[in-house]
Amino acid sequence: MKKQLSILAVLVGASLNAQAAQSPFFTITEVGQGYATGISADNSVLAVKLKNDAGSFFSSAPFSDFLVDRFRFEQDCILSGDVCDAFWEDNANFGYQWRRDFLDASSQRDNLGLSGSETDGLAVAMGPDNGTYVGYKASKNAVNGLANSRTGFAVINNGNQVALEGSYLVNGTNVLSSATSVAQISGSQYLVTGTAATGKNRKVTTDEYKECYSGDDDNFGDYRYCPGVDTQAAFWLVDNGAATLFQPTNYYDDDTNMVQTASALQAAKLKDGSWVAVGYSATDEEYAEHSQDLAAYWTLDLTGKTAGATKAIPLSDGKPDDSDASLRASWANGVNANGYVIGNQRFGTNKGQNRPVEMFVFNLNSPTSNAAVPLKNSPINGANSEAAAINDHNMVVGWRDSRHQTQPVSGGTNRMQEAFLLNAANGNNWYLNDLICGLNDAGSKSCSQNGAYYHIAYASGISADGTVAATAYRYASENDLNNRSNATVVSVKLSPDSPNYEGIAANRVVANAPVVNQTGQDGDGGGGGGSLFWLTLLGLPFAWLRRRG
Repeated sequence: MKKQLSILAVLVGASLNAQAAQSPFFTITEVGQGYATGISADNSVLAVKLKNDAGSFFSSAPFSDFLVDRFRFEQDCILSGDVCDAFWEDNANFGYQWRRDFLDASSQRDNLGLSGSETDGLAVAMGPDNGTYVGYKASKNAVNGLANSRTGFAVINNGNQVALEGSYLVNGTNVLSSATSVAQISGSQYLVTGTAATGKNRKVTTDEYKECYSGDDDNFGDYRYCPGVDTQAAFWLVDNGAATLFQPTNYYDDDTNMVQTASALQAAKLKDGSWVAVGYSATDEEYAEHSQDLAAYWTLDLTGKTAGATKAIPLSDGKPDDSDASLRASWANGVNANGYVIGNQRFGTNKGQNRPVEMFVFNLNSPTSNAAVPLKNSPINGANSEAAAINDHNMVVGWRDSRHQTQPVSGGTNRMQEAFLLNAANGNNWYLNDLICGLNDAGSKSCSQNGAYYHIAYASGISADGTVAATAYRYASENDLNNRSNATVVSVKLSPDSPNYEGIAANRVVANAPVVNQTGQDGDGGGGGGSLFWLTLLGLPFAWLRRRG
């Protein structure tokens, strides 16, 4: 009997060892070098290589829009003086060159898959497939002698560009418009969201506009006056090569004494058949002659081509228009069919040696309840987290401070980032770096994929089946990963091996925290995604990429 039990034990032990091997939850496919910015419904990844890294100076995402979304750039650099100088003029291809290129009407990025540069059209978001996308193209400003402005466009099913103009023209030229998302309504009809100049209160003849487009190039200079003209959330119905514009009739707070700005960042059809859009709108609180931004939403009547009243998303930390509020801005940038809205709030006062961005989740089905802030002060007081996208399974992706980062940002440097996945319905969340490792036959962690090692820093898009578009640092060896040296920034597609990604089992999570180090990613400040490491990377040619991967 003892011999039989011994044999059984050996068999059981062998069986356990055989079961120890486990593939990673997410399989990594590289798309190309650069930053991933989104994903289409058919899992095509949109990515960009930047010529200039302005994000580090502003402690913001490296691929942000630095002309119309003022919450990205109107706050002065909060880092130490030496770091701010390094991220502005002390080194090439950072903030100063970004500002100079804008003032000199020079394209800052190129496209692949399109033809040429920003003047030919820069894609910023995709729809059902990589043949349907929206963006903007730079054009000579409506006011002679000033820098390039932009005009939104849409491409449907690989067709010709459809211009998406605003209602405010000067000398027959569109003053400013830009597209942010595209969704199919039915058949050949699509809805595009974005922003467009109105000229309602402030026009191209006012000082704010001139300071934006022809002002100085100082590190605390006139870029803060951009876009310099009133903008409003914009909706274009695009059908068979024609676009029809409609806009809200009001801001959250109308005030003619300042430039007011607003934008719609995404729209979705809810389960009851109605359409809703989310974004931000103007308040009556002013900074640099402009209104402060407030997360907002609108109900849409696509038949009547109208947008309902601008409604604020309630936040427990108040609104940027409250005189005693700690928030500098808030914005909503994603909504799904279930009524979940994601967005972010940015602090203007110090919190835990930082002025953080915190992601929030709001439910349209409970419109009077404050939005939840599921990653608030996690793992430390004042930690950053930013939501980027949500799918109809309520799964959110974005990025947050790396779990070991504790150094001061205000008066210090930016923090290294880690991408996250979060369930909007219950707040359960995971670091994506813990979902890219498997177990070998001995049950030990195995993190190599494609013959390389990855740190997933930013997740910017998620499709219906859970495929994630992300930006990663790729390393040739585990030693380089642990030391954060010799990295290549790549866009990746993360494909889940299970349809049950709404609740990832604990045994699929393989702890893969970065080695404790307060220096950031390859010297990277991380919170804004930039670093002195970019001094070498940014010397490479730059281009837009559209890949199926």
